Amino acid sequence: MKKVAIVLVLLILLIGGYFGIKGFYLYYYDIHNMVAQDYNSVKEGLKVKDTMTIKKSDSDYEYLTYKDVKIKNEFKDFELSKEDDDSSDKYILYGENKKVKASFWIGTTDSYVYSLTNDSTLFGTGDKRITNANISNILKKNNINNDLELFKFLSQNEDVKSNIFTPIKQMKENYVLQFMTWVVMPKLDSITLIDGDYEGYILNLKVASGSSVREARIIHDDKTYMFLFLSNDNDYFKDEDINNLLNTVVFE
Repeated sequence: MKKVAIVLVLLILLIGGYFGIKGFYLYYYDIHNMVAQDYNSVKEGLKVKDTMTIKKSDSDYEYLTYKDVKIKNEFKDFELSKEDDDSSDKYILYGENKKVKASFWIGTTDSYVYSLTNDSTLFGTGDKRITNANISNILKKNNINNDLELFKFLSQNEDVKSNIFTPIKQMKENYVLQFMTWVVMPKLDSITLIDGDYEGYILNLKVASGSSVREARIIHDDKTYMFLFLSNDNDYFKDEDINNLLNTVVFE
């Protein structure tokens, strides 16, 4: 009888220890302990709003040039503001009292795939739960090579969750997926895909009412080119305007 009691006590301790450890890791790999805002609202940014088709124009325009890319110069009333790191040029249209009415940025940027696997600060979060190598392993395992594939992959796994019975290794992988969604999507309202003569996407950012920010990214020769359109005046850059401008993009 005493042996049975000892066995039962040991069994209870073993089970209690097991669930205690699993409970700790379930809490440790919970994205809600890392994110200030509701994660469910964050992942809403993954939704694809629409698709914009780019058809390269054969017309010869007066161009605005940044390094090896140029676009039709519809920015003659804008003032050039050079960025310190030379990663882009910024053009600003001022209204009354020097209030910014609109602005346009042209330049290059790192893809999210590159940043996720190379930024040691993990987008400034300093998260100690994971490393760039953890992210890189998941991307390689799922053959994710560019941002379009990344968005599709995250969208397919946006509802991934862990519970007390989830293996600890899988808890960590689930956390990595949630982390990637969080750092990519927190300021996004939706995504517009770019197809046709160029491949890419437009990030439709969440901003104050009456303003709009759309960051178009075109992937060309394994580089990511950025065209950012900011409107503070009744949607200065409408979708049609952006489409027409992107149709004039030329790579040299």
